Amino acid sequence: MDINLRQSSKAGRFRASTTLSIDLSQDWVNDTVILKSTNKPSGAPLLSSPSFWYDAGRDVFYSGFAGRVSPWGDRPSTPPLSLWSFKPDGLGGGTWTEEIADNDPIWKNLTRPFDGYLASGGDKALVFGGAANRDTDPNLSKIINQISLPGLVEFDFTTKKFTNSSTKIFGGEATSGQMHYVPSFGPDGVFLTMGGVNQTDNQNFDFDKIWVYDTKTHRSYNQTTTGNIPEPRREFCIAGVNSTDGTYEIFVYGGYSGNLGFRAIPYDEVYVLSLPAFYWFKVDYPPQHPRDGHTCDAVGGSQIVIVGGQDANAKIGSGRIDDVHKSALNSSTDPFAQGLAIFDMTTLTWSNHFAANAPPYAQSDVVRNYYSQNPHNGSQFSDPDLAKLFQITHFTPTSSSTEPSPNPRPSSSPKGAIAGGVVGGVVGLAHIAGLAYFLRRRQQRQRNDITSKEGEYSEPSLPEAGHENGYYAPLAKPQELHDEPIGPTEMAEARPEMGESETKSPHEMEAGSPTSGLSRDSGADQKK
Repeated sequence: MDINLRQSSKAGRFRASTTLSIDLSQDWVNDTVILKSTNKPSGAPLLSSPSFWYDAGRDVFYSGFAGRVSPWGDRPSTPPLSLWSFKPDGLGGGTWTEEIADNDPIWKNLTRPFDGYLASGGDKALVFGGAANRDTDPNLSKIINQISLPGLVEFDFTTKKFTNSSTKIFGGEATSGQMHYVPSFGPDGVFLTMGGVNQTDNQNFDFDKIWVYDTKTHRSYNQTTTGNIPEPRREFCIAGVNSTDGTYEIFVYGGYSGNLGFRAIPYDEVYVLSLPAFYWFKVDYPPQHPRDGHTCDAVGGSQIVIVGGQDANAKIGSGRIDDVHKSALNSSTDPFAQGLAIFDMTTLTWSNHFAANAPPYAQSDVVRNYYSQNPHNGSQFSDPDLAKLFQITHFTPTSSSTEPSPNPRPSSSPKGAIAGGVVGGVVGLAHIAGLAYFLRRRQQRQRNDITSKEGEYSEPSLPEAGHENGYYAPLAKPQELHDEPIGPTEMAEARPEMGESETKSPHEMEAGSPTSGLSRDSGADQKK
């Protein structure tokens, strides 16, 4: 996957512009696995924290919309907005192609964000919130401090259109959290948003509230969670998979409180959010490797691969990010060789070994026991319309990483591509710039016939659209975006109440010519 940052090692820092891949058809160990490298072409934007969206139906990745130039060392020029695709070749490489050029009029109405909530799934890619300054968008060359970018942008893989809408998710202004696509519920799947920081007051969001977004109706729901809820944090990683028992488990690992150096509260913790119960579990193991800014992805069977990250390093007194990086580079090596580690979602254990023929993911014992003792009848939902949405289910058997997809490509050697830029084996490399994705063996999800357990799902009507100042704000009525640009503004008003869940109707934009065990008990989180 895409690496666009200054990569660090004890030998120094350098700006990388390559796509790395790992063969997932073979077993490997993190300290000896071979990463294949593919260069990016001239003109492709080199960005930290880039958007990297996967269109499973066409086996294509998209990048270039979100991200920022590297904040380390000499400051490079900020590339203009453009959208590039990466087509895997099945041999560990692939081809980069410019899909929407930087001179397309579509970009007049968008601002490149960074540190937003990014996810892709089904036929959509989403970006919520984030911030911007001169390091993200050349049109903001005079903006040094970051400004908030409230709202939601959707990219349609089929039409190649961007949809621009306002939203009440987290009050509209947030960064450094995570969004995750869950294909198992709703007509087109749902996107969950959690964690991160409120840009209006710099306070972390609690995990007792999860936002659920339905792309079919453009409606967001504020859902309450229960169980052993994680403490508020940012820059954690997230991965999920459906079980063989009609549930979907989301795994949250690491993160930090927002303070570096002596004020830091680094986390070495794994939490599990199980759907449809919206119940949190905490994995019980002794903390050893606190980190934040890393990435993780479910890559086959019950396995999650974690890539990179840094230790917020409570031993450094200054709290300056450069001092934290320097301390980690000079005094400690990453306990995860090459910045890679494996977590098993069924046994809830850590490993340095990836198994190509891992068994399908199944619930851990404690998750299974919880459902056997606590049957759910829908009363856990905060909104009756959300309950109806989750009555529409489509689960697929979770397979081993080498099982052929429903529409396999000619390649007989599936490959995965990793991003994150942290392959030098050193903690404290950066607040990771890339998302750690794998080109996942073309395992396009094959949905069963949509079924409804109880009642019928009705599409709630969209609220009437309105105009709001700020980035991502829609016009009064949906229309093609070839009008005046909508410039980013820093919103000063207080965020709305969490219960307000309307997402205003979209404003469409079309490009011109696209060329170890678990604990359920309450208690304080582990800290280091």
